[in-house]
Amino acid sequence: MDEFVNKGLELNGSDAADIPKSGSVCRISVEGYDTSVHAFDVELTLRKHFSSCGEVKNVNVPEDFVRGILKRCAYICIVGECALEKALQLSGSDVRGWTISVQASPFHRPMCIDPGRALVAVAYLSRQEYRMMVTGYDTSLPELDIQIGLCKHFSTCGEVTGVLIPGDRRTGGLNSKALVTVVGEGAAEKARELSGCDVKGWDITVVGVTDLGAKRNRSSSCTYIFALILGNKLLNLSLVWWFLFRSFFTYEVESSR
Repeated sequence: MDEFVNKGLELNGSDAADIPKSGSVCRISVEGYDTSVHAFDVELTLRKHFSSCGEVKNVNVPEDFVRGILKRCAYICIVGECALEKALQLSGSDVRGWTISVQASPFHRPMCIDPGRALVAVAYLSRQEYRMMVTGYDTSLPELDIQIGLCKHFSTCGEVTGVLIPGDRRTGGLNSKALVTVVGEGAAEKARELSGCDVKGWDITVVGVTDLGAKRNRSSSCTYIFALILGNKLLNLSLVWWFLFRSFFTYEVESSR
């Protein structure tokens, strides 16, 4: 099974002057959602809510790693005619009982370091994370609706961090097997217990489970933490060069002994 990758744009601020004049692409900031809800759940909800404004290219829901909750502001990139105007009209609308606030957001900002992410890097290595292959959903439905349904179904097992539904080259539609990534103690066993349950008329079945935590722990901890930090853009280029120089210098000293 291919590894699920959930990418996000890191944006900040709210200056409409930074939005391109074409009117076909925009980035917005959204506040008002429940910060105690898991990030992927909020991401799917916001994707659904703003889908009427155009093609939602990216949703970034930052996390406050120190407090263990979400940050209060999410960032969304939308492509479509008059996308910004349509998105701003949704400010004050109700989403799952949340009253959201929408503002224009700039395209550029200086890269910043989130010290909280480094604090949880070691804990990330030991967390129980599983990727499950599931089947039984209705492939004729929109991909986003299936993702929301599977996320809600497996949320009782732990934190759902991703739902990937590949395309089917033969039919041109969606594949009948999806990959659901869940974090939590005993998540795999809980998911197997849900296998065969009826979900909106779907007979969801778990056909395979991969223990990502076990695979991760077999890798070098230092290498993984370094890659994790780089992947999340927590270090600027000067710090990266410092890390590489220090590693090389340490190696030379050890080799000369």
